[in-house]
Amino acid sequence: MIEFHNYSCTYAAKTEPLLHTLNLRIKKGEFVFVTGPSGGGKSTLCFSINGLIPNEMEGSLYEGSVTVDGINVQETFPYDLVSEVGTVLQDPEWQLVRGTVKEELTFALENMGVPVEEIDRRLAEVVEKVQIKPILLRSSLELSGGQKQRVAIAACLMMQPKVIVLDEPTAELDPLGKEMVIETIRNLHEQWGYTVVFVDHNLDVSFPYADRVIVVADGRIIADAPPSELYDQPGIGDWLPMPQVIEIARRLGVRKELQAAASSDGDPLNVAELREELERGYAPSSYPAAGDAEQRLNEECSNAKPIIELKQVMFRYKKQEDELTIKPVDLRIGKGEFTAIIGRNGAGKSTLCKLITGLLKPQSGQVLIHSKSAASYRADQRVRHVGFVFQNPDFQFVCRSVYEEVAYGLRIQKLNDAAIDERVKRVTKLLHIDSYLQEHPHFLSRGERRRVAIASILALEPEVIILDEPTTGLDAMRCREMMNYIQILWQQGHTIVMLTHDMRVVADYVPRTIVMSDGEIHWDGPTRHIFAKREELRRHNITLPPVVELSYALGWSEPALTSDEFIARFAGEYKELAAVGGLA
Repeated sequence: MIEFHNYSCTYAAKTEPLLHTLNLRIKKGEFVFVTGPSGGGKSTLCFSINGLIPNEMEGSLYEGSVTVDGINVQETFPYDLVSEVGTVLQDPEWQLVRGTVKEELTFALENMGVPVEEIDRRLAEVVEKVQIKPILLRSSLELSGGQKQRVAIAACLMMQPKVIVLDEPTAELDPLGKEMVIETIRNLHEQWGYTVVFVDHNLDVSFPYADRVIVVADGRIIADAPPSELYDQPGIGDWLPMPQVIEIARRLGVRKELQAAASSDGDPLNVAELREELERGYAPSSYPAAGDAEQRLNEECSNAKPIIELKQVMFRYKKQEDELTIKPVDLRIGKGEFTAIIGRNGAGKSTLCKLITGLLKPQSGQVLIHSKSAASYRADQRVRHVGFVFQNPDFQFVCRSVYEEVAYGLRIQKLNDAAIDERVKRVTKLLHIDSYLQEHPHFLSRGERRRVAIASILALEPEVIILDEPTTGLDAMRCREMMNYIQILWQQGHTIVMLTHDMRVVADYVPRTIVMSDGEIHWDGPTRHIFAKREELRRHNITLPPVVELSYALGWSEPALTSDEFIARFAGEYKELAAVGGLA
């Protein structure tokens, strides 16, 4: 169905190819999961399949060939490929152009002059496939992120492609939205036979449903194997971390055949299977608790001097006159705290943080910085106290090179050239973007652009750093590096507020968690205590990390938050298992 033959690709502005002499064949009806480091060539691979490279991307150069169902993609105009390859991008907003969902789905075919009867026939078929009949007459503006992405998928299917290419379609969605999109794609593959090329970093969500996993790094295919065999590939751990359940199983020495593919349907190991193996024949009456260190840390944070305070803050957007976006909110952020704000898309997380930074002004209530009204600070004063990194990095870029982008705020603050140069080079090195200093930000991958946006704020060294989804678009290694750097900033005395849908990041790094829903703060407390509200969180569309679910599956009253903690607590209780061969 899809074949790359000695294919290489680069941009005129680049000295190194983005893809190197690629040879790859994808069969009809396969579900291929493509993953790997940020900037490794995954998106370039997608754009080479759908013909955007070289036909629509100025300056792109290639050698070799890519064919889809026998058609040479590079020699065919993208317009003529829409019935062969459908593409779904990371941000559905880029693909939605009409008012209602029905208008969105019929728009392209109407412009192509397709007869009304044929449009209606395709519409009925696609609505059934994607299960969107209840939202067909709703405005796209009213939809959740997951619903918008399903509409983008449906619009793609209206062209009747044989192949669906999805470039990180769940990256900016909340857990419910992710599940909604994954289930849609899984159904299209299993029930309707579509060939699927699915690019993502999130192994815990997408990995189990693939027929093959291809790891792309440095423009080359590092591994190509079924999910159950992927981690038997030599050196794969250097490029790709294991899903949490498989990591725990391997570190505890669970039987190799169970690790490989215990499920009858061939899926990799899951929480239920690992729980069954771990508790087989062992039922201890108690489990060790997390200890006192975490409690002391939480007490220190709660007693910290407040740096940010919100008192009965209310806000509504002008277009939503009948509904408050932020209902009366009281919030206190202590100096030196590290806080995560979680909740479904549309919960009010970003709006709340824009109120803190002064980007939005409340209709009523007070926002205080160091006990003074935030409105009393000039903009140049406020940025010394609070820095905000947008979810979409492209909203922040104003310069033509990475160096100038990171230096921009420092020049406004009138630092001298030597100080600017030192800060720019320090933060870009820490974020591994120092090799791109002379590149235009828009020529970088999504993950690289995100790191540039974060670097431009970190260079200002504000007291409070608010990050809206800082790890979205980053591969696992870069995510870990990013979070380690954010943790260092916290340990150096910065106050960190992070908005995220990544519960594993929250569990691994963040002591305090706030849960928002419908413009209100529902819970606020130590992360472990918040994650103990398992059923309540599910009702708010929050999916807990596998290690937390595994803790509950084993009957633990307090969940482990990390793989290391789970293994330490479990091994301490089950030392006798080594003697009977269940665990090492």
